[in-house]
Amino acid sequence: MKLIKNANVYGRLVDIAIEDGRIAAIGSFDADGLDLQGKRLYPGLIDTHLHGCIGYDASDKEDHLAEMADYLLSRGTTAWCPTTMTVSKDDIIAACNRDTKLGHGAEIIGFHLEGPFINPKKKGAQNADFIFRPDTSLLDACPAAVKITVAPELPGSKAFIEAACDRVLISLGHSEADYDTAKGAFRAGVRCLTHTFTAMDGIHHRAPGPILAARETDGTYAELIADGKHIHPAVMRMLIKLMGEDRVMLVSDSIRALGMPDGEYDLGGINVTITNGTAYTPDMHLAGSTSCLFDCVKTLIGCGVDADAAVRMASEVPARSLGIKKGKIEVGYDADFIIVDDDFNLIRAIVGGRF
Repeated sequence: MKLIKNANVYGRLVDIAIEDGRIAAIGSFDADGLDLQGKRLYPGLIDTHLHGCIGYDASDKEDHLAEMADYLLSRGTTAWCPTTMTVSKDDIIAACNRDTKLGHGAEIIGFHLEGPFINPKKKGAQNADFIFRPDTSLLDACPAAVKITVAPELPGSKAFIEAACDRVLISLGHSEADYDTAKGAFRAGVRCLTHTFTAMDGIHHRAPGPILAARETDGTYAELIADGKHIHPAVMRMLIKLMGEDRVMLVSDSIRALGMPDGEYDLGGINVTITNGTAYTPDMHLAGSTSCLFDCVKTLIGCGVDADAAVRMASEVPARSLGIKKGKIEVGYDADFIIVDDDFNLIRAIVGGRF
């Protein structure tokens, strides 16, 4: 058994006992351990929408998941979903069949396929050459997939959603779906919005769009890129009030330029330019982010959101969306943590009680 001593967990000083990578008990124990001396302990951060970092991308032909996992852990992410771009079917299948049991770094939960089942008119920084209609054969070939983005207005999408919703978390994104189409998609089994507000219709008083359709559907979630560039702070605060803190999940949507200098980078076959840390396509659309999930949490705190709530949206909410025992400091949950100081600077991240 391992112990974390004197941890400040939501204002309460406790010791945490860890066995087999999970929280075994919380209380006060007369034994030595990792002494936090009152520093704040939160659940580890879980990024379910992350394409790449340190020059690597989940869609690359070469496997660099191990290097990415180590870097992400150093930045406070303890679990993640490598997210593929709209690339060839063969490349998606190859990416999703790599070894994910690394034993170090941020834990890989499973893969998120952001495409290829998207609307070409809302492709954003995705490669239109590889967009095709929804087909469950892709999921059959990608058993490690846990999440997929779909435009529900595409032909064949309803049948796909109904067939796949018990296998993966289906997220509406890169879509022209109006309110009624989105409502139908949620009834069929969609349970999330991909990078809410981005590559979808917004909220209009005569055309409420997919965001309000999600708001009115129980059990749905809304991704939020809180990098301070994609969404204005007032709109981020509005979304949190609209959906509730228990239904908004922070994501980074980071690309290979995370942890890299400004310059030119490839994103699924599309050239993007990083200027002052912001990614642009040649036609000057935003192309993912260069922020890690911890950065997003800090940005949200800077926008006036309570720190505990901001962390919950980056830990408990994504864990619940995927039905995994992470994201809480409770007995029976995975021993994944971040340690921060009083100014919310990251001191250390821990996965599976390994320290």
